[in-house]
Amino acid sequence: METAVTFHDRVGHERLAAAIAPVDSARLHELLESAVAVTARAALGDLDVEVELTIAGDAEMTHLNFDHMGERGPTDVLAFPLHQWLIDAGHSHLGDDDGISPPGAMLLGDVVVDLDQAERQARNGGWGVAEEIILLAVHGTLHLLGHDHAEADDELVMRRLESSVLSSLHRRHHDVPWQPGSLFDRAGHAVSAGT
Repeated sequence: METAVTFHDRVGHERLAAAIAPVDSARLHELLESAVAVTARAALGDLDVEVELTIAGDAEMTHLNFDHMGERGPTDVLAFPLHQWLIDAGHSHLGDDDGISPPGAMLLGDVVVDLDQAERQARNGGWGVAEEIILLAVHGTLHLLGHDHAEADDELVMRRLESSVLSSLHRRHHDVPWQPGSLFDRAGHAVSAGT
């Protein structure tokens, strides 16, 4: 399984570098590619996939959140899936009406992470901004693959997958100070899947 992540930096290299220090941008990209790959494998299996990942700020995220979700203010992560998925025992399967994918990697969609919100959440939690961005990318990728948390049963499935991915990332990347838990464990946290 190959996973490609295309990065879009909408906040500027210097701003991003300052926020994620002491992690550098190249290391963040490596960790994000690993996070998306582990997430896709956990939810989808062995399929070549591609994800567009954008780092934005509060202003852009506020517009996206209102335009696509009808919510005022920024949110930490939005996901814009390109396919309809069915979830069976935690695994994503293309919906019947989704059609046949072209050859090559399947583009799953776009994940947009709000750097300003990631900084606030990392500061409140006492962990690094890079770690928060990676966690948001994991969560957003699960949304790209049809997972949601509107219902308690769906949230439990998504929570288990997220925890499994974080455990795998911890084993693969010992140098990252991963915190236990997930986005679901954080009081007042709200995430969204775009339409």
